[in-house]
Amino acid sequence: MLGANQSIYFRRGEKPLKLDDRKKKLLEMVIEEYTATAEPVGSFKLSKELGVSSATIRNEMAALEKLGLLEQPHTSAGRVPTTEGYRWYVDQIIAERSLVPKDKASIDKLLEHDINKVENLIKEATSILSRLTNYASYGVSPEIDDCTVEEIKLVKIGQNKLMIILLADNGLVKETVITSDIPIPDKNIEVFSNYLNYKLKGMNFRDIYDNITPYIQVELNNMNDNIVPVIAELNNLLASDAEVYVDGASNMLSLPELKKSDTLKKFLNVIETKDALKELVKTGYDGNINVYIGQETSFDELKDFTIITYKQKINDKEVGTIGIIGPKRMNYKKVIPTIKYIGDMLQEKIEKKRGGKRKNVKERRE
Repeated sequence: MLGANQSIYFRRGEKPLKLDDRKKKLLEMVIEEYTATAEPVGSFKLSKELGVSSATIRNEMAALEKLGLLEQPHTSAGRVPTTEGYRWYVDQIIAERSLVPKDKASIDKLLEHDINKVENLIKEATSILSRLTNYASYGVSPEIDDCTVEEIKLVKIGQNKLMIILLADNGLVKETVITSDIPIPDKNIEVFSNYLNYKLKGMNFRDIYDNITPYIQVELNNMNDNIVPVIAELNNLLASDAEVYVDGASNMLSLPELKKSDTLKKFLNVIETKDALKELVKTGYDGNINVYIGQETSFDELKDFTIITYKQKINDKEVGTIGIIGPKRMNYKKVIPTIKYIGDMLQEKIEKKRGGKRKNVKERRE
């Protein structure tokens, strides 16, 4: 659980800064103006909107700069938000925002069709997230260490072909087809299927992977040799790593931040290798929005970006994560309520398919 003085979006130990109403409003205006223009924000525009003198605005902005919430890139320039400024804005201003009914209805419609596999649900939610926010989005399926076997199905789809379907307790479905040089006896398929489920149901994927070959072959050494490839393919399914789906990366290429070759190179490296994205899903809180702004991650490639994730969990089992990659100058007011609502919708769909229960999902959507 988060403590009373911690961010609801990211683990933080320190107490949040207290700002008076004018400083709070001024910080919000600077961030939202900078989000829209990508240009340092000066005092003249803000003074007109707030109805106070430019001198007053400059003094207030200087005070926010001393607090570490704004910075001045050049002596004659206006101010831009710091990572700490964005953090205060996300925690203290955006925390209670929610989508308007029209946007909720739009997402409901996009997610209304039935999808059987959890991986496909995550993939579809990732695509929707990118379309609605115009940033890059990503989804990650569960790690095999978080999966246990619910059922193994062997389905004959021809004289020489067999489909192996592996169902995990968290809704993950893995499947493959093997081809034999000779016809596969139905009796062998039935016996082997029953045996696999008897021995392996409820076991962790990793434990099976480490022991399956000697464990299974010793007890079934009198079975037709064409069943042996099933063991190898089952092992491949068990060993396959978490999948990462990325969508909308091209949305980022038009942003001013990525005009710098160094920033672009870092972004493309994150997208192509996907290692940082996999690591990020191992941190943060399940069922909550987790916001990582710039240097708040341990990855140097991400210091110019903000990553927002929503982790899915049912019955204490990880079932996947969806996330957004954008500039620190992100439209948090739109993105955070959007990913939260899509994440809640995705959670409900997965729960219905798996029979899992988690309290207050409906209330969090409303």
